[in-house]
Amino acid sequence: VLTAFFILWVAPASAEISVDNAAALEKAVAKARKGETIMIAAGKYDLTDLKIPRDMTLKGDGDVVFYTTRPTEKGILNPLWDASLHVENIRFEGARAPDLNGAGIRHDGLNLTVVNCIFVENEDGILATGQDEGEVTVSGSAFIDNGYGDGYSHGIYMASGRSLTITQSRFKGTRIGHHVKSLAAITKITQSSFDDADGKTSYSIDASRGGAVSIIGNTFLQAADGDNSTLINYDQTRGGDADALVISGNRIVNRNRNGRLLRNATELTPTIDGNEITNEAGGRFELK
Repeated sequence: VLTAFFILWVAPASAEISVDNAAALEKAVAKARKGETIMIAAGKYDLTDLKIPRDMTLKGDGDVVFYTTRPTEKGILNPLWDASLHVENIRFEGARAPDLNGAGIRHDGLNLTVVNCIFVENEDGILATGQDEGEVTVSGSAFIDNGYGDGYSHGIYMASGRSLTITQSRFKGTRIGHHVKSLAAITKITQSSFDDADGKTSYSIDASRGGAVSIIGNTFLQAADGDNSTLINYDQTRGGDADALVISGNRIVNRNRNGRLLRNATELTPTIDGNEITNEAGGRFELK
């Protein structure tokens, strides 16, 4: 006797969904399963404190702008505790908050990966205040004219987390604050450019919790009229350990008469080699 068996096959749900307006995006983020990818159609999206509750990817398809017309509590996007976010091909602009730390991305989660994004005129481009074991990776991105102007907001501020890695990215005109302020245990910055523009920026890179810091193969432009004439700061005012500091293979154009490469307020002896320096200021450019 032959018995027929019939198996009902159900196609698996797609791991990728598409949206084309802010309301649909907010709904998709709230309902997304762990690891899902949300494709975002070209356009402008008015978003305020969009909470990312679990691991996901947000990817722009064309010219995608996230902006806000309202004050934020934290930022345009806000990954929550234990959530990891991959965000790609999106422009973030205009984040403002009552505490003057409105961020394009306020990262309170685990890991953050930013690829080919632009951050323009936010109080902070990225403000990472998440888990101690978290890793933030930024590649192919630009940070232009961020900072409130009081010295407490920055292009990228890694306030907590294990590591910050930046590669092939561009920083210009951060207002009074630093292009990059990292309190991470490990900071790696490569193949990126730092432009003081019209002298608004403080340090290009501030590592005020020491750590293992490598700054390799970047380009720096120090303006003539900057209040802060030093490019890189390394100290332990925020605690931490003075583990290692490597500044190698960078191209530096200095236009500041009092310009210097490094303020090192620790007993660590840094490795400084292979840097190409063009001193246009007429004075002496100090390496240490």
